[in-house]
Amino acid sequence: MSVAESPHNVSIQNMDTPVLTISGRKGSGEGELSDPVDVAVDKDGNIAVLENGNKRVQIFDAKTGQSLLCFPVEGEDHWGIDVDSDGQFIVTSQNLSGTGKQAISVYSREGELTKTLKPDFLGDPLGVAVLKDGRMVVADRTANSQFSCLLLQPDGSLIREIGKGQFLNFPWFIAVDDSRDLLFVTDFYDHKVHVYDLEGNLKVSFGKEGENEGELLNPSGITFDPAGNIIVVNYDNNRLQVFKADGTYLRTVAIVRGKEPTGIKLTPDGYIAVACFAGHCVELYRYK
Repeated sequence: MSVAESPHNVSIQNMDTPVLTISGRKGSGEGELSDPVDVAVDKDGNIAVLENGNKRVQIFDAKTGQSLLCFPVEGEDHWGIDVDSDGQFIVTSQNLSGTGKQAISVYSREGELTKTLKPDFLGDPLGVAVLKDGRMVVADRTANSQFSCLLLQPDGSLIREIGKGQFLNFPWFIAVDDSRDLLFVTDFYDHKVHVYDLEGNLKVSFGKEGENEGELLNPSGITFDPAGNIIVVNYDNNRLQVFKADGTYLRTVAIVRGKEPTGIKLTPDGYIAVACFAGHCVELYRYK
């Protein structure tokens, strides 16, 4: 089925067929994508895509796939994006302006840079999640390859490090459930998901390396549904799976068709948006 005034196609078939594929054409033009690494949902329900290749954020209509806005972001090696309660975009980056300095940058809804946070303790920031009160959690790797999740104030000051020296081998993407004060983080090399409370206490870890249902193989993107279930995508076998908060496997939503799925988000109308890094696309899958 074609969508009026859109170059993209919408099709509804089996569960492994995306309802909508955005782009798939590598390039720097409007509507094209280059190495999309993460996605967020803005205040209007549109999909914001962080493009590592183009060093920009591009916003698409979630129903038609039409490009609505595009703006450049500072730095290189961008890893994560989220949206705060004011609709601002929070982006993690490395090698800011060629200085080698890492940063967390904040952009307005219109794409204007409003502030840049460069705390001295920040190593290599990876995934980011913003709480309703403006605090944020950033997965971080220090110079000596120590990993942790940093709970930060809105001004970038450190509240606490979570998971340092404990269970994290390579934390990548993060999701935070404000209603339960829980932090979910994927551990890429350990093939696990860790769940912490915001005081830093480990609640549960789950995951067994493998390619079967309920197993994880380099998990990357993570989010959760209104019931508190955890949704995880595997980078290396494209399996998009759902688990209870205690790690019990529930079901597989889809085998993502795009290559190298990374960041994911659940949209307000019940679809999972998946950034596919090597496929240069974002795919939407029906969740319910």
